[in-house]
Amino acid sequence: KSAQKAADEQTKIRLNEEIESLRDKLKAFVLNHEEAANLTFDIGQIANKEKVNSFNIESKDKRRNSAIPDSNSISENHIDISFSAGFNQFATFVNALERHRPVLFVNEFTISRSNRGEPTYQVSLDIAAFVRKQKEREIAGYSPAPDFGS
Repeated sequence: KSAQKAADEQTKIRLNEEIESLRDKLKAFVLNHEEAANLTFDIGQIANKEKVNSFNIESKDKRRNSAIPDSNSISENHIDISFSAGFNQFATFVNALERHRPVLFVNEFTISRSNRGEPTYQVSLDIAAFVRKQKEREIAGYSPAPDFGS
């Protein structure tokens, strides 16, 4: 009876719709490999919009690109950000980062007052993003449909 239901065309259509819905939800959290290259640009645009000072961004992918346990498809990329800003600018900037789609995660941050007695703070952030790993066939020029399974 189960096999007959699985073979039913309506069941196949419903399951395919569910799969597509899950893939769409996953896209809110996972960057494609190509999108990861634009991530530092996106973060820089947010920094420009929020007018933070002394902005510096450095990708840590080569030093600390960690695989997600039990996943052959997703890795975690880290980015170091530093800047100086007032406290409200800092809060607004972090809020904008966390509203970015796909989602960016603020793993750690440090904030310290400026030594010059100014109302600015020196801020360092460790940002993480999930990136779909590039498969060998994609590297060779073949790009199949995304497979987000583990």
